[in-house]
Amino acid sequence: MAKFASFVCCMSFLAACTTPPAGYTPVSTVASVSSATILRPTERPKTAVVREAVVYAGPGNADFDPLATLPAGNSVLVLGSYGDFYLVETPGSDPARGFIRKKLIGPFDFEIPELAPDAVPLTPFFLPECSGGNYDAVSGSVIFSNPGDGYSDTESKAFSLIRPLRVRIGSLAVRGAMYGSVKILGVPEAKSAQYWKGMTRLDISGWNGNYRISVYDGSAPSASHSWDLPIRTDEPIGLDFDQVEGRSVRVLDKSGDPIEQIDLAQHPEVRLPSGLFPQGKVYFGTSTAPRSDLILTAFRLGTIPDGRWADLPEAGRGLAELAETKRISFGTEFSVFSAVDARYCRIMKRDFNLAALSEFSWKNLWLGPGQYDFHPMDRAVEYAERHGWRIRASHLVWGAVESGAIPDWLVNGRFTRDEYMQILKQHIQTVAGRYKGRVGEWSVANEATSRSFAGADFWNEKIGPDYVEMAFRWAREADPDGILIFNDFNNESPRDPDTRRVIDAMVERVREMKAGGVPIDAVGMQMHIFFQWSSPIPPVKSEVIATMRRFASLGVRVYITEFDVQLIRQTGTRAARWEYEAQLYRDMVRACWESGVCDSFTTWGISDSTSWLAVVEADGSMREPNADPLMFDEAFAPKPAYYAVRDALSY
Repeated sequence: MAKFASFVCCMSFLAACTTPPAGYTPVSTVASVSSATILRPTERPKTAVVREAVVYAGPGNADFDPLATLPAGNSVLVLGSYGDFYLVETPGSDPARGFIRKKLIGPFDFEIPELAPDAVPLTPFFLPECSGGNYDAVSGSVIFSNPGDGYSDTESKAFSLIRPLRVRIGSLAVRGAMYGSVKILGVPEAKSAQYWKGMTRLDISGWNGNYRISVYDGSAPSASHSWDLPIRTDEPIGLDFDQVEGRSVRVLDKSGDPIEQIDLAQHPEVRLPSGLFPQGKVYFGTSTAPRSDLILTAFRLGTIPDGRWADLPEAGRGLAELAETKRISFGTEFSVFSAVDARYCRIMKRDFNLAALSEFSWKNLWLGPGQYDFHPMDRAVEYAERHGWRIRASHLVWGAVESGAIPDWLVNGRFTRDEYMQILKQHIQTVAGRYKGRVGEWSVANEATSRSFAGADFWNEKIGPDYVEMAFRWAREADPDGILIFNDFNNESPRDPDTRRVIDAMVERVREMKAGGVPIDAVGMQMHIFFQWSSPIPPVKSEVIATMRRFASLGVRVYITEFDVQLIRQTGTRAARWEYEAQLYRDMVRACWESGVCDSFTTWGISDSTSWLAVVEADGSMREPNADPLMFDEAFAPKPAYYAVRDALSY
């Protein structure tokens, strides 16, 4: 049976797995809390929950995972108070603990002590069980493995700091190299050769068996200053920033006692007059050296919770569960690098059951004929498997040179047509063969129809249009059971000359392929609505359904594979634009399940801050700062589009 809480001292990781009471609905997690301010056993008042109550891992319903649902009348012992919550324990020889909203606890005539801020779990920015590394629940450790030849990094999106940052590490170890670190940034690295310029960053690493703190102020690629601490890396360490801006930080030992005070704003070798977090935001991640493992135990990062109850919309079932009732999968483009972010992770686990992995399109994975760096793909596939998600490879073949889908050695190569055919066959069969039985769906040929004009498709230029049929046959030989998808954009409804051209050409192509015995299973409709190369006219639900059924009449199924709505060219207030976006999401989700021939709906990302449209350019600017294309905003809060989809799937 799932355990619903374990409580440990603030700086140690001494887990006490407990058995929950009968009649509850469990959600596994681990909480941490000090016993310093909790009532002794003989002082604990016993009472009951007055109506069904959710137990949380910390004092907050917005930032902490639910652990259990206790039925009305269930007895609890009240141990401490924090804001709008009580810390409670179930009675008996094997107790379990968690936080319950005060108004759900029955009356008692007893004074309850206030819990100190350091005695409750941090509001988490990081969840170890879905961090992108390999998590061991028994030891509480996360292993970030990097078998590749370059550094491997994870990085969260921005968290707004309302209260000062807190960091806790039980131990830090590096296997196979001298260096690996936790990175804490106030201004992230730029995507340019001068990645360090303007960056503000603090690294926690190990050096000669002790912790080292290194600070980068954005004036040079190397650290401005480093502090070697008298704490062994196999012992706990804590960092408490004294202000939201991070102008100074206290370093704590395993007992929670301060052993170093670092003044970042006043240090003569560090140019951080406004602190580490000058914009009031924090980004964090890890850096793992080539061919090594970074091992973090009991890593916690967040802020002291405010203890307030938040009036949130009723959560209900996640989108993936609702979609299953309509017999469709609900997916998104998934980035294992973003999973270090607790917000990203929670949404992925709740709302999606299919991971579309765009790692399969990265040109730097294909090093030469038959030569690959499979580590990023292996890591993403293994992560998705651990979480039980269906996997779609995006894309096996894509001829977009300008999008970085073709490696430089091919772009600059001088091969004959037969040699290009052999190279492509080897690529398809190597990749599909490696992941057969693990990848359930293959986007085999991407944008081959919409790019059927001079210079737009690398493979069409080098081999000819029949490369598509070849690709499907080679993919089927390599993976007899995978679903093979013919993917494109502007192919969902005939609303202008270009969409009519693409649809008619694609229908005819599918007809010919099916007649010729080409093993095509599904047509993918990207649906990047209002993207600059997509139709400026919105699709109409009835026309989308008709187009889906037109393809299905040829003997294929239909998938919506890359859905988002770019709002940059839409007028009106943000609220009005978001409502318009919500209507498009609602209509297209309903078109999928109402058509009777559509098996999947996949968005191209989770949050507006993780969208491909929000890529940070070399100068540090965002490509499309007002695109707002997805169901969650930049802070990962649900937008009207999320509720529209939920309503559409509940209809």
